[in-house]
Amino acid sequence: MSMGMKIISFIALVALILTAVILNATNPSSAGPFGILAFFVCLYVLFICLTYVVFLTSERIAAKFFNFKNSRNESKYKTYYYSTVISLAPVIYVGMQSMGDVGIFEILLLGVFELLACFFIHKRY
Repeated sequence: MSMGMKIISFIALVALILTAVILNATNPSSAGPFGILAFFVCLYVLFICLTYVVFLTSERIAAKFFNFKNSRNESKYKTYYYSTVISLAPVIYVGMQSMGDVGIFEILLLGVFELLACFFIHKRY
């Protein structure tokens, strides 16, 4: 395991612990706006770390399996950009669910947003 993966895993662990503390120590009405913001930020950081680790691990497995060589720096940045966009979807879903009922239309709109954001990353970087 590389040093970067250890740091990312540590950040994910801290975000998981903070999210668990926020969920168990307070309720949304007593936490206030700052508590709700802290919850969503911790959740977003947790999902970024998890998706980034999953992408890097699957990239390494594919590289070994297919003898695939790619520019590591460019690939890491692009992987990070994809993971930031993809990890926003569950956070947006939780936010939509907390505001009211979420139906198939809202989920489809979220999927279209994710596809457009990934397409933008693919074309831009």
